[in-house]
Amino acid sequence: MISCRWRAPRSGARLPGARRRRSGIRDPFPCPVPMHGMPARACLLSSARPSSRRSRPPCPASPSPASDLPTSMRRLARSLCCLGMAAVFASPPAVAGEDAPPPAGGADDRADDTGAAVVESSPLEEALAPLLEDPLFQTAEIGIQLVDVATGEEVWSHHPDAELVPASVTKVLTTAVALRQLGPAWVFTTDLLAGGEVDADGVLNGDLYVRGGGDPTLVVEELWKMAVDLQSAGVTEVDGDVVFDDTGQEAPGLLPGWGKAVDVANGPAYFAPLGALTVNYNVACLLVSPGGEVGQPAQVDLETPADVVRIVNEAVTVSPRSRRWLEIERQIDDDGGVTFTVSGRVPLDRDPRRIYRAVGDPTVHFMSVFEGLLAERGITVTGQFRRGVAPDDAELLVRHASDPLTIVLTRMNKRSSNIMAEQVLRAVGAAATGGPGSTEAGLEVVRTYLDELGIPRQEYRLVNGSGLSRDARLRPSHITAVLLDLWNDPRIGPEFLASLAVGGVDGTLRRRLDEESAGLLRGKTGSLNSVYCLAGFIHAADNRVYAFSFLVNGFRGSSRKVRALQDRFARILIEGPGALD
Repeated sequence: MISCRWRAPRSGARLPGARRRRSGIRDPFPCPVPMHGMPARACLLSSARPSSRRSRPPCPASPSPASDLPTSMRRLARSLCCLGMAAVFASPPAVAGEDAPPPAGGADDRADDTGAAVVESSPLEEALAPLLEDPLFQTAEIGIQLVDVATGEEVWSHHPDAELVPASVTKVLTTAVALRQLGPAWVFTTDLLAGGEVDADGVLNGDLYVRGGGDPTLVVEELWKMAVDLQSAGVTEVDGDVVFDDTGQEAPGLLPGWGKAVDVANGPAYFAPLGALTVNYNVACLLVSPGGEVGQPAQVDLETPADVVRIVNEAVTVSPRSRRWLEIERQIDDDGGVTFTVSGRVPLDRDPRRIYRAVGDPTVHFMSVFEGLLAERGITVTGQFRRGVAPDDAELLVRHASDPLTIVLTRMNKRSSNIMAEQVLRAVGAAATGGPGSTEAGLEVVRTYLDELGIPRQEYRLVNGSGLSRDARLRPSHITAVLLDLWNDPRIGPEFLASLAVGGVDGTLRRRLDEESAGLLRGKTGSLNSVYCLAGFIHAADNRVYAFSFLVNGFRGSSRKVRALQDRFARILIEGPGALD
């Protein structure tokens, strides 16, 4: 039987994030950080009035002792008391002697003629209830939780504790620990270091070291600028080797948790390898265009030349009236390079088409690209280009710093970039342990964070930082707990909100919702075959902000019907109960 009623917690169970409607006690909850264009909410540091539900225990006359609150609650409450924010309210205070208004969306409790409690549905509950009649609720696994961020109280749900595949919604957790562990201003760095002296003739008498920091945003234009800056530092010749140090992260390889054979073979851009030395997102861009005449070979070029990326061109130019058809075979070579065999037909007069495929060994690819850039700048090297470790006493010549972490996370979440999420998680692990960055070290930081939110480790499974896995499991209630924690953290909450896609405006939500609802939903999407998820914040018609998590697994056919269901849910909240009439 499908139900959207609020449930009493299991005996002894801890409720992370949102407080369930029958919990009986409304804990002190700190003021939320306002989203751009959204009003700040009330900061209530005293207990709410007792509930009239007979099934609930009476609410104590005073708040629970601080020692009974979760650590994160105590810390936030102390901070808010120090700031004096309890005096700021989003609505006028209740007049003495009057009951405070019930939370938005709450059911109304009344008594019938016999004195028995009668629970009446709220307008919000009545508006959302028809969603449960959608056939998807009979054929798919669906978990939903909706929480009022002003009170921390769940106002509507459907199986909020179902353990489901979250897909790229996992990036919400990665973003949270990155902002907490590294800070919004943190940057990735890539260094050029000298292993000897540079003489008056511009000769570096020793090795040149290239030390990678795992920057997932480094592109060839920035690597070219590093070569220019090296020349500006006075280096015109390296009388030694160019040594590439990729030991800042665990050995290069594929992200864990995704072994789909076709992706391992074809190397789609969303499944690029990871490593400390990364350029162009560890993908090669092939430009395929027609030849000069029908029957001639098509033209296949690399956007970024690299000797270790090899092309076998079997594509031909055909009549303009023909349909374009291309096939790319990818083979990883023994030297860590990659060979692409391009076959098919390219109609005459067609514009070039860009095709992105993952490289082989990212360090080998980086080495080849940088070797070409040095040669282009006229910087000669007498030795070899090889792997190695930079000594501690090497002198820094050039440093490239990425954009601040907030910008990196914005690009990561709005575009749902897997390589960015994995590299960020590795950086979190490196910062926490002081050793090489690794997926497992980063995941342990995530687990520790969830410990602080009161989420037992046996309730979830984490595999990587991007969500590209069918083995991961999270509950909707876990995700809303993280959303609430970030909303109420004035240090990093605004940065987190800014990183999310905006419904009807940008990122993976740019084509969601209509013009009337655009801009009022910020969220993170996640999708795999038969998995379609969405989580974030909605500024609703009742002028409240709600955190929500809406996970759908196991549906058949197109994801359009799932997206339509999620958009109906959002529109009801944004435009009001009559939005779909």
